[in-house]
Amino acid sequence: MKNIALLIKPDNNKAVSLAMESIDILIDKGCRIFIGEHEKQNIGEHNNVIYTNESRLFNNAECVVVFGGDGTIMRTAHKTELPILSVNLGRIGYMAELEPDELHLLNELVYDNFIIEDRMMLSCSVYSEGVEVSKPVISLNDIVLSKGSYSIMPEIEVTCNGEEVGRYFEDGLICATPTGSTAYSLSAGGSIVDPGMECFCVSHICPQSFYAKPMIFKGDSVLRFRKGKRGHGRLLLVSDGEFVKEIEDNDVVTVKKSTRATKLIKIKKNDFYSVMNSKMTDI
Repeated sequence: MKNIALLIKPDNNKAVSLAMESIDILIDKGCRIFIGEHEKQNIGEHNNVIYTNESRLFNNAECVVVFGGDGTIMRTAHKTELPILSVNLGRIGYMAELEPDELHLLNELVYDNFIIEDRMMLSCSVYSEGVEVSKPVISLNDIVLSKGSYSIMPEIEVTCNGEEVGRYFEDGLICATPTGSTAYSLSAGGSIVDPGMECFCVSHICPQSFYAKPMIFKGDSVLRFRKGKRGHGRLLLVSDGEFVKEIEDNDVVTVKKSTRATKLIKIKKNDFYSVMNSKMTDI
């Protein structure tokens, strides 16, 4: 790949420094680099570096190199369907491919010595009496229903393909992708799932119901969540850490597999399990 967009974590001097080092490596290999015009004061003028409005940043690029943590990767996945190569600047960085001392491996990107791994995403919509009341959102990690800081515990009803799964008094629940299974879902006691699978992982947050255990649903399932009639607590809908809306009594939250997938560039030969074991010891 010779046409490469760069996305740099905002207000992070280390990210800027690594981006500048990467630009030198890539330009030396004959690449064209596309960067948001707001970064010009940090990066400066270079041959083959093209500054552009962020809305056009990905138009002529073949892939995106991201300098940041998993949050930066998720935000990038929401913006573009281009393959993503990430340089880890986060605390853990499960999705990151390169560490800061591995920039020399960018040569493999230029010479097409990599594979692309598709990661399932979720599509979430909210309906009230059959009418869509919120713009659909996509998620790489998870959809979360949470009472937030409110003290009253809500009841949440869960159905799969029209069949009732259960009704739970709890602080909330997490519907995660396999990629998101190592994030908030894991903290709530959910299973770790191989990211190559296509499924939903539903984990409960501080449930009062003894039988509320993590469940895994097939990737072609349609899950629906709503507030139960026995609970009076408030319920907030969050997608990949971003607030979407407060769920009203008549709202139905529908979650299914998205038609989009996040494409992650894999250069190194390490597998998911070796990465997981390495990252787990850093927590």
